[in-house]
Amino acid sequence: MKGEVEKVWKNETEDGRRYEVFQIGGETYSLWDEDYLDRRQEGQSLEFDFKESGDFKNITEIYEPSKNEEKEPGYGDQKLKKTIRMSSLKSASRVLTGSKIPYQNRAEKAIEIAKKLEKYIDDDGLDVDGE
Repeated sequence: MKGEVEKVWKNETEDGRRYEVFQIGGETYSLWDEDYLDRRQEGQSLEFDFKESGDFKNITEIYEPSKNEEKEPGYGDQKLKKTIRMSSLKSASRVLTGSKIPYQNRAEKAIEIAKKLEKYIDDDGLDVDGE
């Protein structure tokens, strides 16, 4: 299950056991595992498993953000590569600002320069001849 924590409140049983209750997607879920208590807040995205026990839904496992990122596209190496590519393209377009290259050819030239900048970043530098 995945959702955003709409509300969270702390509770305690009569015998002193602490637990938390989360409202996610209009449903309430109880969290009893001490390792997870006091680590979640309202507005946080949460991926978890739960088990129904009578009228209650008890969270059995919470997946940490790093696991979420590995499952979702756009994270990790892929996100870094896109960020580098966008930064390189932005820098290349700045290099061409005010150039005498015809307007219709600037996009192609910007991409060419961006690829060189990206290669420079990925390869930790270029040879003297630019290759």
